[in-house]
Amino acid sequence: MLPQQFAERASRFHTDGGEAVEPRKAATVVLLRDLPHTANMPGGLELYLVRRAPSMVFAGGLYAFPGGRMDDQDIDVASTAVREFQEETGVLLTELHAWSRWITPEFEPRRYDTWFYVARQPDGKIPADVGGEADWSGWVSPKDALAKHGEAMLPPTAVTIHELAQHMTVDSVLATAEGRDLSPIRPAFVPDGAGGGHLALPGDDDYPVVEQETQA
Repeated sequence: MLPQQFAERASRFHTDGGEAVEPRKAATVVLLRDLPHTANMPGGLELYLVRRAPSMVFAGGLYAFPGGRMDDQDIDVASTAVREFQEETGVLLTELHAWSRWITPEFEPRRYDTWFYVARQPDGKIPADVGGEADWSGWVSPKDALAKHGEAMLPPTAVTIHELAQHMTVDSVLATAEGRDLSPIRPAFVPDGAGGGHLALPGDDDYPVVEQETQA
């Protein structure tokens, strides 16, 4: 189920015959670290999560990963990911692995063609909120992230965390990233007839047949 404000905006867009804006290229990074394996702890992994400040125009108050849109200075989306992550956390990443690519639904006034990357926490580098775009940040297991904050996430964030929850080590995540399908994922709004609705993903039974946008 979509948060009410998103469902209302989607319903108005489809009722009024709104025109979709062109998505801007963007990137986000899921920073990962291994938990210790001891006799009393099963290990597993943690990810670095932030809650975007309510004042942020896009996804304000929602849980997400550090990232942002491409600037003219960026060579490609990978360089966008590195720059944005350093600006927001103070950590310079030297190795990224592409995980997925999501395109914002057509009803959103701000749309992004966002590449999701996964990365291992560099030795001795501790991320911190230095960019002022978050009002909370911290390390959390994928399971706890979904249980505690899942209702305050956009679908790409929640789906990504659910996928990462299937792994027990960072090595497993990075190895899996090498064989991932990076075709764009385009969520589509499915109204419920009562002013609300939900987002369906490709492969879902109720995913509508839509005209796909051409992406460079």
